[in-house]
Amino acid sequence: RSQLSDRPTLPRGFTPKSRCGAVVRRAHHGRRLKSTVRPELVEGQYAMQGIAVQALAGAGREITFGRRGDRIRQSLDSARSSSLRQSDTTTTPDDGQPQARRGLFYGWWIVLAGGIGMSISAGITFHGFGNFVIPLSNEFGWSRTTISTVVAIGKLQSGVLGPVEGWAVDRFGPRRLMFIGIPLLGLGYAAFSRIDSLAAFYVVYLLMITIGTSLGMGTPMIAAVANWFRRRRGLAFGLMWSGVGLGGLFIPLLGWMISEYGWRDTALYIGIGILILGIPISSVMRHRPEQYGYLPDGEKPRTSLAGKGVVSVPDADLSQDFTAREALRTSTFWFFSLSIAARMVSSGGLALHLIPYFDGLGASPVGAAALAGSVGLMSVPGRFGLGLLSDYVNARYLMASCLAVIAVSFVFMSQATTIVGVVPALLVYAVAQGGVAVIPQTILADYFGRRAYATIQGLRGSIQIVGVIAGPILAGYVFDKTQSYELAFVIFAVAATVSMVLMLMARPPTRRILSARPAL
Repeated sequence: RSQLSDRPTLPRGFTPKSRCGAVVRRAHHGRRLKSTVRPELVEGQYAMQGIAVQALAGAGREITFGRRGDRIRQSLDSARSSSLRQSDTTTTPDDGQPQARRGLFYGWWIVLAGGIGMSISAGITFHGFGNFVIPLSNEFGWSRTTISTVVAIGKLQSGVLGPVEGWAVDRFGPRRLMFIGIPLLGLGYAAFSRIDSLAAFYVVYLLMITIGTSLGMGTPMIAAVANWFRRRRGLAFGLMWSGVGLGGLFIPLLGWMISEYGWRDTALYIGIGILILGIPISSVMRHRPEQYGYLPDGEKPRTSLAGKGVVSVPDADLSQDFTAREALRTSTFWFFSLSIAARMVSSGGLALHLIPYFDGLGASPVGAAALAGSVGLMSVPGRFGLGLLSDYVNARYLMASCLAVIAVSFVFMSQATTIVGVVPALLVYAVAQGGVAVIPQTILADYFGRRAYATIQGLRGSIQIVGVIAGPILAGYVFDKTQSYELAFVIFAVAATVSMVLMLMARPPTRRILSARPAL
């Protein structure tokens, strides 16, 4: 409170009042006029009957002027509390938007919500969908190649829509897209429970499940975390992507539910569960911290008014970040994206065929699902630990090391003939896979910045989708021809090696200023 002693004297009748929202209201002759206050405004001079009033006009302030100056209300909560000296805090104002105050930095709530969303996406749609391969094949007589092709086309569709989706996230924010994607995904699984033909499977999977997953569980959550963190970005991504590993718990649960209730009822229950959990997750997401009175990582903001304790949260400085067009003109983007595409050949192929692979080694359907789920859990130390480590060491070299480990583990898995024999290689693979799932998100943000992160992420996704498609189809084709995954795993090892070489070639880019054109 002592920090207020040097402030200009306010007119008689001043009453502090907490009021949030970007609106200044001015009462004059009994009328109320509203005018929007831009969040970047920090100081405003208001003259009234010869009295100069120094006002905080940042977002979340309200100033009400009476005709004779008998009433002035101004939000000075931050000036009257220690939140003047701290910014890594949250509150929920009248409009439901987070604003700075004492407490846990709001970015960590985004990480928590994103982790839950990732666990649902990975545990059900990405890894867990393998539970449906054998039941669909048994009921409709479809080959694994046919089912893999439908899933692969869905991945292709996500890749094609990725740049548009990324642009929409950068333009409108993640929450709006998630409010569209989550209901679509939930209804998609409900419709999946009623399919009766291959054509219906195509329509439901491609137009509802795939698009719903992309809009509701993919780029929006990743972009939100990338925007809210800078120095601790690796830790934040590691924590959020640990949800993918914890999502492994869904895999045996789905296997048990399918064996007990059938795949149709299980799909219906999945749809209902996604709607129940997904809407609250969407509500937590926010775009950039500066829009809500924060700085990335919860850093302390600068002070204004000659150091008299008035907190100033400036607009995000994105002037040194890459636009999407600038990123596309760098060799780094292409080496990096092709590296991820090569890696996705192996990880994408294994994700869909892991349960059938364990089934071929002698595991029961429920046992195979449990083993597949354990792979996700075993990846948590890699996701969290290696993600955290990427904040302190060269992330590119760390990524290349993980890819080398994955290549070796696939060679050992290709030679395994029993469940016991494959477990050591699978454990090593899971930890390394956890790392390579997280580290690219950090590298992308470190290399190209936050300005067009989601758009660049979408462009990268449209390239890596080649690997996502090739992996499952390749593994399904090899199995249909040889009744074994041995050759497929050898190919996966080669793909991981190629990915490692490309990653080493993806050096940090140098930004070139382009002529003035509309940014993507």
